[in-house]
Amino acid sequence: MKERIQSILDYICRDTLEREEVISLSLLAALSGESIFLLGLPGVGKSMVARRLKTAFHNARSFEYLMSRFSTPDEIFGPVSISKLKDEDSYERITKGYLPESEIIFLDEIWKAGPAIQNSLLTVLNEKIFLNGNKEMKLPVKGIISASNELPAEGEGLEALWDRFLIRYIVEPLQDKKNFASLLMTQSSSKAINFIPLTNDDCLRISEEASKVRVAEEIIDIVYNIRMRMNKKMISNDSSKSNGKDDSDVDMKFYVSDRRWKKAIGVMKTSAFLNKRTFVDFSDLLLLRHMIWNEESMISQTNAFVAEEVVSYLFKEILQKNKSSKRHATRAVTSTIFSPDNKHYVIQCDGFQLKIAISDYKKLKKTGGYYLASETRDEVLILMEQGQYAVQVLNEGYISINSFTYPLLTTADKQISDSFLKEMGGTLEMIIQNLNTSIANNIFVKDSPANATLYQIINEYRKRLG
Repeated sequence: MKERIQSILDYICRDTLEREEVISLSLLAALSGESIFLLGLPGVGKSMVARRLKTAFHNARSFEYLMSRFSTPDEIFGPVSISKLKDEDSYERITKGYLPESEIIFLDEIWKAGPAIQNSLLTVLNEKIFLNGNKEMKLPVKGIISASNELPAEGEGLEALWDRFLIRYIVEPLQDKKNFASLLMTQSSSKAINFIPLTNDDCLRISEEASKVRVAEEIIDIVYNIRMRMNKKMISNDSSKSNGKDDSDVDMKFYVSDRRWKKAIGVMKTSAFLNKRTFVDFSDLLLLRHMIWNEESMISQTNAFVAEEVVSYLFKEILQKNKSSKRHATRAVTSTIFSPDNKHYVIQCDGFQLKIAISDYKKLKKTGGYYLASETRDEVLILMEQGQYAVQVLNEGYISINSFTYPLLTTADKQISDSFLKEMGGTLEMIIQNLNTSIANNIFVKDSPANATLYQIINEYRKRLG
């Protein structure tokens, strides 16, 4: 199925520039049974995405409409049947050619629709049902794309409708100069691309098989951690105080409903199946960044939340192994105390590596212990900013500073540390390589600009571990 989906994407993305990601996400949304919202200025290709998506499905019927505050339900769902009303006293609409009988739906300027249209759209988007008179119509809809050049206004009662659009994407004007030049100069390609459109049976099979995809405990843990970070931002954002609001107010822009979290897992499972996997992996998890933002200002922060949780989980095993190696390190005897320069020993002091001159150490050992002044002695006193500090040798290889005991670095410690760093380096590169491969092989996330955040955080962890 992956090869077939890839051939469909190759076909519907032909001759497009910087639109591969939004088209692939729109197809993923349709195959997951979800809807996508596109935010962008006029003329950036939002309606083109819907028209291209139609060709992915066999004999798909489409419906497009530009909303305005004067739009009526008749224009969206079909006019009322006069004959039904007259002969059967039944208020039913003639739906042929309108939204209820279409597979691909594109609703432009969605937020300008009136309350009557919005209310009907709620069940269309969530349950794929339309109430026609006293009859429930199970809709054949596969993909619903809405678009606008603005987000829903606050206080207009649009929250429920906005919540129904699981995937959100900003369609930017062309950024690359070469792509802009190609747009101006290049003619449409006549290259033939062979593909087989998806049938109803194909869509049912995808839905059935995607439901069987496994979601490992670590994926659930990461999603939960992201959710907790969102909730924390929602209830503790200082912006509410600066606006004179009560401290109990919450910042709803960080609110993500339980329904959205559940549906997000469904999208990840569909992605996993369409990428020929029986389990959700970290590349599927990166799709979450398109499903949890509510305002443009949140996007960089939610990208960071997702990337940080993925990377921290990947590196957790390395950090735990490092702690375990240090915890179980065997202490060496006097002859194996390590000196990096044959002049100093190294004190392992709470994460800091302080040095003490070997000559001072021998004096301390001989006398049993005495006071050292910070202005007269070696690097062991770097952190001792003032006053007198009692320093003495206890057992061989251990030193006491003001009654706190610290070990000296031994050759055994050094070997363990060197071995760990070597192993860590190999493990680290393997983790990064595996993640790169996973992302590159995922037809819905590769080449995403948001991946820059992920690799920036990986580099931060690399420095931390190095």
